[in-house]
Amino acid sequence: MRALLGVLIACLIGVGIWINGSLTYPMNALSEPVRIEIPKGVGGKQIVGLLHERGIVRRPDLVYWYLRYEGALQQVEAGTHEIPPGLSAVELAVAITRPAVAQEVTLTLIPGESVWEAAQRIEAAGLGRASELVSRAANRDYVIKTLGLPAGPARSRRPDGVRQTYLEGFLYPETHRFDPNASLDEVVERVVGQFKGRWGKLLQRRRSDYLAIRQLTQLTDHELITLASLVEEETSLASEAPKIAGVFYNRLAKGMPLQTDPTLMYSPERVGKTPTPRERKDSTNPYNTYSSAGALPPGPICSPRVNALVAVLAPERHDLLFFVARRDGQRGHVFSRTYKEHKAHVRTQLGGP
Repeated sequence: MRALLGVLIACLIGVGIWINGSLTYPMNALSEPVRIEIPKGVGGKQIVGLLHERGIVRRPDLVYWYLRYEGALQQVEAGTHEIPPGLSAVELAVAITRPAVAQEVTLTLIPGESVWEAAQRIEAAGLGRASELVSRAANRDYVIKTLGLPAGPARSRRPDGVRQTYLEGFLYPETHRFDPNASLDEVVERVVGQFKGRWGKLLQRRRSDYLAIRQLTQLTDHELITLASLVEEETSLASEAPKIAGVFYNRLAKGMPLQTDPTLMYSPERVGKTPTPRERKDSTNPYNTYSSAGALPPGPICSPRVNALVAVLAPERHDLLFFVARRDGQRGHVFSRTYKEHKAHVRTQLGGP
């Protein structure tokens, strides 16, 4: 009888040691934290089931009873929890009872889109009203003094009544993530900060190109960014950006109008549309690059990506003056040195006169 009791005690001790080891030994071999969403109203077994499905726990039954014994399951908040890799059940009991991680809001700004389009995306993400962003864009002091951007000289009131957009070109186009409670100013500062960081690093890496183009053209930083926005709008193939930039520089050097259609459409109602012959002749439009010879528009017309910014710092050197979009099943443009060549290419690609 004593021998049987001894065996039983030994077994119980062994089980206890095994359970204790199971609870203190890492439950997974994950190398990255795992985010898990705990819905409202779920029970303890469902929570452990979710942890098991995501590979966080290997023995859900044992973990469930331990977490229940510790009272951890009753303290779990609904929401997103980030669980570090390699936790033991003992450590998990602490981690799972921490406050839920605040949900992130994703904001994706698209290269080539205007400040008005960015404003709509910001409002759709719940990060501020579009009208408030447009108001900030029109405030030159805010853009220059608060945000520290090269917004250029003050501009007179537009004849069409559209407010000025000093913020245009500086809302860096990529995917940004924010706390859902972020203010509009925090959103703007973060997005603009991304642009300033990219532009600053670009000027460091290409300092010789930057100094050379500044000396050659006498363009300010604001004007270079404005030119980059035109390159962005006209580029369908990334590899063509330096060549298109070269065309614009050649036309500026010769005092020719840049004649780029996207500038004509720079207004909240017309952006992205095809200009009419009448709009090409509208000299009251300050963004009309058909009526202003050898000049850039007053400011950027969209958000350029790094590829376009690089192109204006290191344009391709050539004697090309014209380009027309291909309509022969290929992407990109056909480039010309003379107007006669250009007209022939227009007839071929667009069926023009």
